[in-house]
This record gives sequence, C-alpha cells and structure tokens, in this order.
Amino acid sequence: MPRIAEESVQKVADASDIAEIIGGYFPLKRAGTSFRALCPFHKEKSPSFHVNPSRQTFHCFGCGAGGGVFRFVMDYEHIDFPSAIRKLAQRAGIVLIENNDPAEQSKRDQRSRLLQLHKEAAEWFHLNLLRNRDAEHARAYLKKRGLTKEIAVEWLLGFAPGGWETLRNWAMAKGFSREELLLGGLLTSKEGDTQGGYDRFRDRLMFPIRNDYGEVVAFSGRILNDNDREAKYVNSPETPIFSKGRVLFGLDKSKRPLIEAGSAIVLEGQIDLISAFEHGVKNVVAPQGTAFTSEQARLLRRFVEKVILCFDSDNAGQNAVEKSLPALLSAGLAVLVARLPAGEDPDSLIRGKGVEAFTEKISGAKDFFDHTIDRAADSAGGSLGPRDKAMVAQRLGGFLALLSDTALRETTTTHVAVRLGISESALREAALRNTISFPENDGSGESVAPAENRARVSASTELICGLALLSKEARDWISSETSFCPEELDPELALLRELLPPLQGVETPTPAIVLALIPSPLQPLVSGWELEKLPPSPLLAIQDAIRNLRMIDLKKKQLAATLKLRNPALETAEMISVQKEILDLQLKINDLSAPATSVPTELR
Repeated sequence: MPRIAEESVQKVADASDIAEIIGGYFPLKRAGTSFRALCPFHKEKSPSFHVNPSRQTFHCFGCGAGGGVFRFVMDYEHIDFPSAIRKLAQRAGIVLIENNDPAEQSKRDQRSRLLQLHKEAAEWFHLNLLRNRDAEHARAYLKKRGLTKEIAVEWLLGFAPGGWETLRNWAMAKGFSREELLLGGLLTSKEGDTQGGYDRFRDRLMFPIRNDYGEVVAFSGRILNDNDREAKYVNSPETPIFSKGRVLFGLDKSKRPLIEAGSAIVLEGQIDLISAFEHGVKNVVAPQGTAFTSEQARLLRRFVEKVILCFDSDNAGQNAVEKSLPALLSAGLAVLVARLPAGEDPDSLIRGKGVEAFTEKISGAKDFFDHTIDRAADSAGGSLGPRDKAMVAQRLGGFLALLSDTALRETTTTHVAVRLGISESALREAALRNTISFPENDGSGESVAPAENRARVSASTELICGLALLSKEARDWISSETSFCPEELDPELALLRELLPPLQGVETPTPAIVLALIPSPLQPLVSGWELEKLPPSPLLAIQDAIRNLRMIDLKKKQLAATLKLRNPALETAEMISVQKEILDLQLKINDLSAPATSVPTELR
C-alpha cells in the first residue's frame, strides 16, 4: 500500500479545522471556548461530547472516545487512516504526495479514471431519465412503483437509451477510450469483435451502485419491457473498482442509521431498499445478489451486531437465507429472519399496506433457528414427525457449529434440542453429518473500529509524555538516556514505548499530527491532554519532571531502608549495610536537590 508522505499529512491536518469538520456532520453548540453535542458514538441524553478548537481534539466524557480530526473521520465514517486523509485532502483541495512505485501509481491513475468515468456515466444516465423522450416508459415504470422524481434525483436513478453505441459514442466524445469503457464494464464485446465493443446497458432503468464512500463503482440495469428472452437485471461485471462480493447497495446512505439502530435489515433488491428507506426505515442494505459473502459480512459487522434477513417469501428467497448464514454467523453476527406474507416483497407490502405493516414484520423477526423450525412445522401441517425432526436437526446442526462463541453455541444447541424434542447428543451427532464450510478470513483490509479506551493517567505522566510528543529535543533526550528507566520510576511511563516510535524523525509535530500518528488505542487518552501548552524550554521541563520522579523514588527507597533498621532481629553486619544504603541514597537526593546549574549531567 502506498505511504502518504508526512508533509502531506501535516498539510491536511493544518487545513482541517476539527470544529468545522465535525460541525459538517451534526450541529455543535458553543460552550465557552469549546463546542458540545450529543456523542455520536454512544446513546446519551445529555451532551458529553466536546470539541476543542485550540487543541484540535474531540473527547467524549461519557464513553471516552476521543482523538484528532483524522480519528473522528475514521470512527464516524468507519474508514481507515489513509482513506480519512484522502477524504479530508479532497475536501481541502490538497494534492497528496504518496511514496509508491510506478506500477502502484499506474493502478491509482487507472482507478481514478474509472471512478471518473462511472461518475459521469451516472450523471448522463440520470439526465436521460429526466429529459430524454425515449425514457417515457422508464418514468412511467417509476411512477407505477411509487418512486417520485425527487426520489429518482436523490438516488441518481437513470435510463440507458436503446441502441448499441449510444453510450460508447457519448463517452468517447468526453475523452474516455474504448479500453477504459471495456475495462469498466460499460461496453461488452463478443469474441473476435474488432469494432471496440457495444453498450452493455440498453433500454434499461439504471441503478448506480456505490461503495461505502459514496463513489459510483458499477451499475445495475432493470428491464423495462416484457421480453422473456432478456435477463430481468443486467449488472456490471467484476472490474478494478468493483467486486460484487464486497459492496452493499445503500450502505453509503445507511451507515449512520445502522449504527444508531444497532441492526441491519437486509433486503434483496434495489427497489425494495429505496422504498423502505424513503418511507423512514433507513437501517437497510442489499447485497449484490441474494447470498452474503464473507467480505460483505465483515463490512456489515463494522456497523452492527445483528442482521434481519428480509428476503422474498418464495423458495428462492428462503434458499438465499441459508446461503447467507455461513458468512454472517462466522462474522459473529446474530441473524434473525422476517417472514413476509406469501406473494409479497418489501416494496409491495409497503405500497399495499403501508410501512407499518412492513415494520411489524421486522419487529416479529425470529432467530434463524426458531424461524427454520417454525417454517418446517408449517410445511408439515403444524407439527413435526420423527423423520421431519431428523431432517431439521441435520439441517440446523451444521449451522450451530458456525457459532464461534462457546456459550452461545451451547445455549442455542440446548434450545434447538428442546424445541425439536431430541437430546443434545443426537443434535450434535446430526451436526457431524452436515458440516457446513464457511469463508475463511482472506486478509482483506478493514477500517479501524473505535479504540478501546484507557483510563486517565497522572499529571506527571501527562506532562512528560506531552513534552516528549511535541518536542523533538525532549523526545531525543528521554529516548537516549540510559541512567534511568522511565517505567521503573512510574509504570505509567511505559506509554512512552508506544507513543514515541511513530514520531521518529518528525521535527515539529503539532497536536493534530501527533494524534494522527500515535497508535489508535491511545488517541482517546491523548486527546484529553493539554498538548498546546508547550513551555519555553521543553528539555528543561522534562528533565525537571524526571528529576522529581527520581527524587520521589529515592525517598521511597530511603524510607523502606529506614524501616528495616527498626527490625530488632537485624544482624550487626546487615544493619551497617542498611545504614550505608541510607547514606548513599541521601547523597543522591542531595545531588538531585542541587541548583539547576549543578544538576547532574544526565539530567541536563
């Protein structure tokens, strides 16, 4: 992965006022020299989330979340550090310097071109839908499905005109090449085609597919006629910017609602999702296809701990439920299933009976294991016979094995066995006959979750660490000293081992750059420190602080030695040794108490 130059990180940090950035996500209320708001990272009724413009930090006194502007964007958007920098750089109009090889730069250039192509194509499709006479039947279809012009604009819905070269001619006139159009999947070609390919999407309603950053990376085109010889949906193929197994439709809009609800409602199609979202049910996503992949499950796990599968009530929909289970369960997600009335999908239910009917079904969603047993009992006429129970046990046994939490697996096994009226040993034996493989971790990168918060530290630790973070002179001195070990003077100073290495070579770090570079778990802690108050001489200040700690350490040792002398059983030789130790300690205390001009060399 390319490394963003420190110079660029500093420029972005300097150009990104934290109060302005956070205020762009939700309103902040001024409180003296800082700002307050309800914390976006946990539910609360009284505002404990503070933004300090002078420190360029945020800190929540309720849940402990905190850091600088990069940390906020990472945690709020659920993205990684490089993505947060790029997002803020784009906002500030800063061109990042990235240290990478020519091959890596070529890939980035190609990605940038394909993203630009898809952005402009989405806008072109959208303009066709709104203005093209040939799109009248597309507009009529949207009206029939209850999708207004405002909704079409909000979701950038579009229309692909008929014809084999309409898009191709438009794109090439805009400066895009045939190779880019083919690579991006907007053109397709047959074997032996020497004409450069033809439009993949023709006479279709177009849904732009966005990644979780909101960038258009692909398209899904729905048929608008009753020609059974054509596929109902045509989707973009795998491209350098799109992998259908790693994208969730609607996630760019539903990230915050997912976090706030703590659960995700998973729907099958784009229209189902748009209909639910526009009727106020916003914690929704849809996979590109019906079954979840491991990458999609891990992506969703960043935002929620529970999913509610709401697929069509037909056999295909129910099969999709079971196909999604391995990825979802192996990601540690709780899985519920909502049962829709026969012949209904979410969109038809909402349009026919109102959004309340849909939310009622969502509220009545059952754990997958109970759902499967209930559905099997319904199919068997109300009760399960011995053979039915054996089949359900074998079917569910394999999924039970996917529950990674031991306590959850055991309690769920007991529950399923009781419901089926069989022993737990019989259920486990059935599981062995139906081993279900689940996707392994492929090492794909994930954004950093909000860090586990550490407790506050003492004032002396805050002072010493703060001086070392902001002053290269103080940092170099404490890193090079061999006459003492900071963490032996105070165990809290073990923090220096984690805080200082990322700042190696940084000449004049600002508080913002410090919070960007130090380890994520420490950012909430450091965000509460007064890093902006650097004394005139940081080196003398840190030497004085260490001298005080050494003085306290020596006095503790002297007191312990003095207490030893009170032991009546102490041998004469040992008593003389202890008295000498006390005198030696006193000499060291006297040296440390000397005026600054005669401070021992190692503490200057």
